[in-house]
Amino acid sequence: MRPSLRTSIVILMSAIGVIGANSLLLSPLVAAVGRDLGASPAEVMRAASAYGLGVAAAALLLAPLGDRFGAGRLLRAALLLLGAGLGASAAAPGVWGLMAAQAVCGLAGGAALPSIYTLAAAIAPKGRESRTLGAVLTGWTVSLVLGVSASAWAADLAGWRAVYAALAGGTLLLWALSARLGHSGQAGGQATSPLTALRVPGITRGLLATALLMLGFYATYFFTGAHVTLTLNLSTAQAGLLPLFYGTGFGLAVLADPLLDRLGPGRAAAPVLLLVAAVYLLMMAAGGRYPLLLGAAVAWGVFQHLALNLLVARLTALDPAQRGAIMGLYSTVTYVCVFAAPFAGGLLFALWGLAGCLAFSALLALGGAAEALGLRRQPGAEATSAPV
Repeated sequence: MRPSLRTSIVILMSAIGVIGANSLLLSPLVAAVGRDLGASPAEVMRAASAYGLGVAAAALLLAPLGDRFGAGRLLRAALLLLGAGLGASAAAPGVWGLMAAQAVCGLAGGAALPSIYTLAAAIAPKGRESRTLGAVLTGWTVSLVLGVSASAWAADLAGWRAVYAALAGGTLLLWALSARLGHSGQAGGQATSPLTALRVPGITRGLLATALLMLGFYATYFFTGAHVTLTLNLSTAQAGLLPLFYGTGFGLAVLADPLLDRLGPGRAAAPVLLLVAAVYLLMMAAGGRYPLLLGAAVAWGVFQHLALNLLVARLTALDPAQRGAIMGLYSTVTYVCVFAAPFAGGLLFALWGLAGCLAFSALLALGGAAEALGLRRQPGAEATSAPV
């Protein structure tokens, strides 16, 4: 792998890490932020809702600008905006100021994530698309480790404002390092929009696959902590280990990404989604034993990574001229699932505990596998299957 490609991958991976860390940060810091700002936990978490709304709005309205002006330029502008939003979060005088700052971070994240996925597809050498995308996706592992563990530890030492300030500084450093990426990504001068992207052949099924995968993931993920603390009567720290083990599996899966380059989404998607469903069933069996649940979480991370890699590769291959708009739709569907999952998962958890959430997630994964059986006939389905 040439040095310039490695550098680009590290920058894109780190950008995902910063965005993901910010999205996960408020949960472990809610008590400290609430004490400092004189707000209740519910009021503090409204800032997370403001972030989600900002992401959804930007994914629809700003992401298509990458098709017109270039994904690299849009990413650099989004990094500047994210740095400003994180700095404003660190300096927020009250909860309303934090909400406004996080809404700005959401706008930046909603523009940046589709650009990152577009650039990963654009810079990948022929025949190494899945490997390149998989390396970029390990940024989510970085965000899980930094967002759940290291940031909470750092906040205890230096305060929550210092954590946001450090993230702001890191984001601005990434902006400075990403100068060459400003010329990457196709700048076709084409005005795209969600409406033009919705007319791309294969997009409807691609967004259906997105909804099945993401709703299944979040409907379980949001309630794993409650299961560990309320059902197994373990500590919050032990509950925090579960996303750490998941993130470890997610990162380890990069070793299997070359296999996806050989197979392509057309052959690999259905088997991988069947394995995702099998992992949910395994977690049902292991749910009463914490060590076994941690082991199953590693497998969960591995196969979720592979499924996400195949999904993003499938979507970015549909129409290279509209990648920004297409990935904007992907991000919008994802955050709709983030919004809907607590309602569906909460009802199931109240009735049957984590087993109900896992059964629902397994059913959605099976639905995704059934949809993927016809993927070979989709435009771009074998786009990543060139020989290595």
